[in-house]
This record gives sequence, C-alpha cells and structure tokens, in this order.
Amino acid sequence: MTAKETNAQSSAVKKGPISSDSNMANGNRSADNGDLLMVTFTLADQTYGGDILQIQEVTGMSHITRVPHLKSFIRGVTNLRGNIVPTVDLRRRLGLEVRNDLMNQQIMIARSKQGLIGYIVDSVREVILVPHRAIEPTPEDWLDADHKYFVGIAKLEDNLVTIVDFSRVIQTDGVLVDEFKQG
Repeated sequence: MTAKETNAQSSAVKKGPISSDSNMANGNRSADNGDLLMVTFTLADQTYGGDILQIQEVTGMSHITRVPHLKSFIRGVTNLRGNIVPTVDLRRRLGLEVRNDLMNQQIMIARSKQGLIGYIVDSVREVILVPHRAIEPTPEDWLDADHKYFVGIAKLEDNLVTIVDFSRVIQTDGVLVDEFKQG
C-alpha cells in the first residue's frame, strides 16, 4: 500500500481500502505525536472511525445465533474459527435506524478485556492516519453516561468522521454490559 499525503490543515494520510478477512493491526501503529491511525466504516450513510489497534480483523457477515435475554443491541454470537464471539449491532447501539437485511454488512472483530467482540457495520472503508490537530474532542454535554463511546470528531479534507472507542461501546452507565463479563 502506498501512502498519499494531503497538505490541508485537516489532511489525512490514506493507507487504502480494507479487504475482508485481512488482519489490519499488523504493522500499523498510532504515531507517538498523538496522530491516530484509524479504520473508517459507514453506518446509515455516515462515516465513523476507530483506533486500528482495537481491531483484529474484518470479516463478511456470517451466521449469528440469537441468545435470549441479551441487551437489544447485542445480535447474538457468531463462530469465528472456533471462537464464540458476541456480536453487537452498531446501528442499534448508536440509536440509528435498524437494518434487518444483514447480508451485505461486515463484522469488525475487536479485541477487548472481555475477549473478541464483533461489531456489525454497513461497510468498512479504509485505514487513514489522522493528524492530532485535526481531531476535536466530543463536547461532554452532548453525551449522557450511556453514550460516552464517542471520543472525538476528525475534520478531514472532505468529511467529518465521528471517532468511536470500541472498548466503551459495550458499557452502559460506565459499567461493562453483564453479558460480556467473564465469570
């Protein structure tokens, strides 16, 4: 992959598109100066991003087994090469219009203290390097305690990208969702 630098104040170094089933974390690190290497994805025609170091891989949609009595944003579990992975519907979690046709969506597999967690997204776009100066924190008064997973907004040349902290998505009121706690 080649990197292309743009020179605008809100520029980003683009690393190219993400392919399904690729291990994106190998060789990619956030810069020491606070720049953020992030994977971008779409939900309901909006662009979001997250730290690439939290993502293990991207897979195509696979069979999700429903489990009764889980939080509404947890679709169920999926089998990833023998590992049972809880799967979160990010549209539901973020309060967006629910999409019942999951066939063309993708699952981003993230590492967390609880193990692997899958996040259903509409599509994964690319990996970009966002300069520290192009990131503004999300105003504290915008979010209630159950929605502290937005950690900033990146001002890119042609777009605004809402930055998600995947480790916070599975929290409610600052506490890990019970379904994900290891016994």
